[in-house]
Amino acid sequence: MSTPAPDTEKTAQLVCIACPMACRLTVTQASTGDITVTGNRCPRGDAYGREEVLAPKRIVTAVVPTGSPDFPCAPVRTDAPVPKEDIPRLLRELYGRTCPLPVRQGKVLIEDFSGARVIVTRTLPPDDVSPVGET
Repeated sequence: MSTPAPDTEKTAQLVCIACPMACRLTVTQASTGDITVTGNRCPRGDAYGREEVLAPKRIVTAVVPTGSPDFPCAPVRTDAPVPKEDIPRLLRELYGRTCPLPVRQGKVLIEDFSGARVIVTRTLPPDDVSPVGET
């Protein structure tokens, strides 16, 4: 009975999202650590494929509780991509917070989380809506 040879390379099939062409990439990482990207039609595809294999990042969107019955959640997002492995920790932190109202679009909720700021993406309550009890 023979023992299987150790993996000498890893291959990933990706669709590039760096530009509108949506190239189908094949990213191969050799056991030496060398990475080759094929299928890209622009230099951004090469950079995207390498980053996606070595250190994937994502823009994170979520909602944060407000404590208001009229506007129970405030939408937020990061202003830069966050490493994928940090996303669960970011979501736990966001869901454990309360965003007091009123709040304006663009308010920074977290100044620095893995190199990104978390900002509110909508003004609440909206400018054209009076708070409950006022006319």
